Amino acid sequence: MNRVYPHLLTAFVCIVVMLPQTSVAQCGCPHPDTLTQLVLIDTSNAAKSLITFNKFNDPTAKTYLACMTIQDTITVVSSTLARNKAVSGNNGVDFTVTVSAKITGPPNINAPSSNSLTYGPYDFGPAGATGIPSDSVLMGPDTILNKKANSASPSNTAPYVGSGTISDTIQFGGGASSDAGTSFDYSIRTKYWGTARISFYICPATVLATSIEDFTTTLNDNSIILQWITTNQQPNTQYEIQISTDSKNFYSIAKQEGNSSATGTSAKYQYQYNPDPTTVGKLYFRIKETDPDGKIAYSAISLVDPTSSSNGLVTYRTFPNPATNSIFFQFNSGQTGRFLTELISTSGQVTHKKTVTLTGTSQIRLDLDPQPVKGLYFLRTTDLSHNRQYVTKVFIE
Repeated sequence: MNRVYPHLLTAFVCIVVMLPQTSVAQCGCPHPDTLTQLVLIDTSNAAKSLITFNKFNDPTAKTYLACMTIQDTITVVSSTLARNKAVSGNNGVDFTVTVSAKITGPPNINAPSSNSLTYGPYDFGPAGATGIPSDSVLMGPDTILNKKANSASPSNTAPYVGSGTISDTIQFGGGASSDAGTSFDYSIRTKYWGTARISFYICPATVLATSIEDFTTTLNDNSIILQWITTNQQPNTQYEIQISTDSKNFYSIAKQEGNSSATGTSAKYQYQYNPDPTTVGKLYFRIKETDPDGKIAYSAISLVDPTSSSNGLVTYRTFPNPATNSIFFQFNSGQTGRFLTELISTSGQVTHKKTVTLTGTSQIRLDLDPQPVKGLYFLRTTDLSHNRQYVTKVFIE
């Protein structure tokens, strides 16, 4: 049985289990709202080729880059000259020629592919022989990679947001070997062509509910404990607990009616969710807030994996978003160690920063004094004690 346990701060609250399960759309990744750029890769035999894209930039701050993919589709034609350098001939020699191609870029993109062809057997005369058999053989040209696709989906999209352009790299390599060991020199000539594509998945910059704070989800044996605090409650505000298995479609599993008379009160809630034993994969939770005028806002989404072998899954969020005077960085569970939180502009400038020590707590507050220029920023929190980084997008208004 799933339960909600309210802990009173200044208001009395109650929970009613909701039977209808209404689906609510959610902006997830990937989704149809996509900006795509296609770049042609001209025929070349260089070891590297730069591919340049325009960064994602929305000066209105009404949308943000939720996620992205980069893909290249490459055809590689290669010829390999093998020359015998031994003073005696070699008969019945087989060769393996390998060509590799990969796309690299910031921050940690490295998507490789490769293919090999086998040639032979060939007979060779001694080094310097020009007759039949000679001391060399030309293998190819052959198409070793035929419209081969490499793709990457970097989790840190910060380098691709802002004004201007950004360049990734197509890199090539190759090699040859024979069953005759090191008796041969090789000369590999390769030419390639293709396309590179970048897809930006765009979401609206939805305002989060600023009255919902400290929303966390933690595993406790076979249950999931959800906790949150509401502040500055308005009369007749309604709260719903919602769940999703794909971060896109949510349904309500419980309903919380706010206090009907008090204004500006606060309350802490705890909800115990017992997943079906057959549940496989991650679960996503959020709180839906409906004010007396019918205006709807949502908490940040909190993720938990009931099938994880470790209960130490760390998720995080920032709020409010957009922000004005301060930003809160919130872990899903208490942390211990030293943390550095930085507000970074799209040009890479650190405008505000704060270093704190957490001892079993989960929240860091960064005051925006002086007030930064309106627009898109990145909030980077570094766990200095464990060498980990967490990056989120925030809008300053």
